[in-house]
Amino acid sequence: MTSKFVMIAGALVAMSSAQAAFAQTADQNKQGVYVSLHAGVAKVNDVDVDYFDEGGAFGGTGVQDTAEFEADLKSAFNVSGAIGYDFGLIRADIEVAYSRNKIKALKVEGINGTPATLTAADRADVCDYLEVDTCAGSGNTFQFDGSKLRQLSALGNVWVDIPTGSAVTPYVGGGLGVAGFELDGEGKARFAWQLGAGVAFNVSPSAAITLDYRHRQAKGAAIVDEDFEDAGVRVGKIRTNAFTAGVRFRF
Repeated sequence: MTSKFVMIAGALVAMSSAQAAFAQTADQNKQGVYVSLHAGVAKVNDVDVDYFDEGGAFGGTGVQDTAEFEADLKSAFNVSGAIGYDFGLIRADIEVAYSRNKIKALKVEGINGTPATLTAADRADVCDYLEVDTCAGSGNTFQFDGSKLRQLSALGNVWVDIPTGSAVTPYVGGGLGVAGFELDGEGKARFAWQLGAGVAFNVSPSAAITLDYRHRQAKGAAIVDEDFEDAGVRVGKIRTNAFTAGVRFRF
């Protein structure tokens, strides 16, 4: 019994020593340039999408008419990459991310600031205005194929790694930058910020597998139709939640 206890205790001490040695080696070699690649899913919260046109386009009598919609988007594939420098407990990088979310439904919230309940004739007019081949749904909600919201962002970030004395390292942080978005071929670049967190599983002193979360917000903008100066669309604030897995290599 005593010999078995000694053997088990010795094994535990050896494992603990190996883990501590790995953590110490990782800490000693932690500083340096790194690159990371991530892939996963991006979910965009409902976005306010307001179409505006010259007076009378939506039945109004003013100089400009506005139809207020809320867009419901499907989750989509998200890919990102970063290059930065690891200072030890703090990392700084530039991260570029891309996603393309399909609009699965538009819900009419109002016309010229007034809540509206659409008739069958109104629905037909809206479908014609949107210029879509198939336009299904009921009431104030329209479902159609084709429209996509594309996002390409570039943000400078600062991340704080949280030491645990093991091969697992959680981190938190955030950043500022620019997010360009495109809706039906027309787009704008706007100020954006993000908060993020994740955990790195260090498989060697210079490589890690990561699980990552990002919450990014981009400021909205008005996109004017190139052919009609009085017409266009106002896209509200875009809020994106991305869940990804990735790899990180330090040099």
